[in-house]
Amino acid sequence: MDGVVQRLAESRRTGATPIADHVYISPVAPVVVDKLTPERRATLDPAAITWMNAYMQAAELPVFSSWTDMAQARPLETADGLHYSAGLERAAVNVLLNRVCNRDTIDPHPPMRTTCCFEYPAPGSFVRWYSVATLSALALLVTSARWTSVARIVPSAATLRQLLVFGSILLIMFVCDRTPLFEKLHKHFVAWVFTAMLALATVGGAATWSTDKTEAFLGRAQTDEWKGWMQIVILAYHAMNASGVAGIYNPVRVLVAMYLFMTGYGHCCFFYAKRDYGLRRLTAVLLRTNVLAVALAYVMGTSYMDYYFAPLSSAWVLIVWATMRVAPAANYTHLAWAKLAASAVIMCLVNSLHLWPFALLERLGVVWSAREWEFRFGTDIYIVYVGMAVALVRLQYGSQLLVHPRWPQIVRWSVPASILGLVLYFYFELTRASKFEYNKWHPYVSPLPVLCFVVLRNANGYLRSHSSAMFRAAGLISLELFIAQFHLFLAADTKAILVLVDSRLWFVNFGVTAFVFVGLCQALGSASGTITAWLMAKVSVDAPAADIPMSELPVAADRPRALDRLASDPPLLARMA
Repeated sequence: MDGVVQRLAESRRTGATPIADHVYISPVAPVVVDKLTPERRATLDPAAITWMNAYMQAAELPVFSSWTDMAQARPLETADGLHYSAGLERAAVNVLLNRVCNRDTIDPHPPMRTTCCFEYPAPGSFVRWYSVATLSALALLVTSARWTSVARIVPSAATLRQLLVFGSILLIMFVCDRTPLFEKLHKHFVAWVFTAMLALATVGGAATWSTDKTEAFLGRAQTDEWKGWMQIVILAYHAMNASGVAGIYNPVRVLVAMYLFMTGYGHCCFFYAKRDYGLRRLTAVLLRTNVLAVALAYVMGTSYMDYYFAPLSSAWVLIVWATMRVAPAANYTHLAWAKLAASAVIMCLVNSLHLWPFALLERLGVVWSAREWEFRFGTDIYIVYVGMAVALVRLQYGSQLLVHPRWPQIVRWSVPASILGLVLYFYFELTRASKFEYNKWHPYVSPLPVLCFVVLRNANGYLRSHSSAMFRAAGLISLELFIAQFHLFLAADTKAILVLVDSRLWFVNFGVTAFVFVGLCQALGSASGTITAWLMAKVSVDAPAADIPMSELPVAADRPRALDRLASDPPLLARMA
C-alpha cells in the first residue's frame, strides 16, 4: 500500500505521466460475520478491515468510500458474508461513473435534474449585477435614513425596503436551486402521502371556517378561498410528482381552468361596472402579474414561458380588455353576446392557424416555445369566455332572474343537477385511456365541473357568507406560491424536491421547507405589490387634462393619465391620426 501511495505521488508531479485520467482505490469490503464460514471468520477481522480503510484515508488516497457505506447498509445483499450481489456492484459502478462522467456529459443549463456528482455552473453576469443592485438598495436605504439630500432623489424608505426584500428572496432562490449548498431529491408518487397532504389541508381549512363581511355571489373572500385551496392542491400535486397519474392530472387541469374562469369573470365584472378601459389599470395588472416571473427568468436563467401561468393569465387579461373595449356601449345590450362570440372565433383561428407573432418575439430575443404556448392556450381556450358569460348573465339579467316565478324551482334543482354533473365528469375523465386522450376533450368538458362547483359553492346564503381563513390567506399569495415553487418549495424547476434539513427526515424536511416557502411568498407578495405601486406612481390631481400627446407632457408622472386618455377616447385617436 505504501508503494501505491508513492506511485500516485510521483504521477502528480509536474511533467510526470499520470497513471490514468481518474484513479480510485476500492476499500476492503466490510464482512457480515454471522454469514462467514468458520475458516473465513478466523482470518477476517472486522476491526482490522476498519483499520486498513482508515489508514488509506489518512494517507489521502482517493478511496471509493461509498462502497463501504453501500455494503454496510445492505447486509442482505451477500450470501456468504464476503461477496456482494451483482446488483449492488452495478450500483457502485454507477456511482463511480456519475463521479467521473456527470461533469462532462450532463447539460449545465437549467433545469439541473442531476443531484449527484454534478458541478453547478458559476453565476452568470446578470446574477452578479443583480446582487450588486440588491446591495445598492441596502446602501441607499441606510444612507437615505441619514442624509436628507439622498432621500430626495431615491425611492422612499418603504419602497427601498421592499426592493431589498424582493432582490434578497430571488438570490435565496438562486442559492437554493442553482448551487450545491442544498441537496435535491428526486420526486416519487406515493398515494398515501399525497392523500395525507390533502387531508391535512382539508382539516386546516375546516378548522378556520369563518363568517365573511358580505354575502355575495363569487365575492372577494370566496374567490380568494377558491384560489387558495386550488394552489395547495397544485403544490401537493407537484411535490408528489402526481402528473403521471391520469386520474389526478385531469382534475388538476380543471383547477387551471378555474383560475382562468375567475380571470374572465372578474375582469368582465370590473370593466362592466367601472367602465375604466384606461391603460393605467391594465398596465398595473400586467405588471403585478409578471414582475416575479420576468425577474426569475433572468436570475435563474430560465424562460419566461416556464412560468406559464403568468403569460397565460396576461394574454387573457388583454383579450378580455380588448373584447370589452371595442364598442363599449354594446356591453350593456344584447350585442355583448355577439362580441363574445366574435372574440372566441378570432382567438380560436389565431391559435389553430398558428398566427401568433412568434417571429417578432424571436427578433426581440425572447425565448419562446410555440408548441408549448399553443397547447397551454388551446387547452383552456373556452373557459375564459364561460367566465365572461356568467358575469354578463349576472350583471344584465340578475335582477330579472331573482323575481322570475320559476327562480326558486331552478335554484332547488340546480344543486342535485350540479352533483350529477360532477359525477358524470369524474366518470368521464377516469375512463379515458390516458391523460393525452383527455387533453383533447378538456376544452369542451372543463366548463362542466367549473360551473357545477360555482353552483354548489353558492347554493345558499350560509355558504356564500362563510369561507376558510386559511384558504383565503393562501389565495392572497397564490400567484407567488405558484411561481416561487419552481425554485424554493421544489428545486430543479419543479423536477426535484428541495432539502433544507436531513434528506432522511422526509416529513420534517417537507414541513420546514413549506414553512419557509410560505413565509417568503408572503414577503414576495407584499414586495411585488409595493414595486408595482411604485412603478405606477399616482398622478397628481392637478395634472393637466388637455388632449396632448405623451411627448408634450411637462412632467413624467403625468404619462399614465395620458395613456388613460388615449385609451378611453377613440375620437382623440382619430384626430391625432
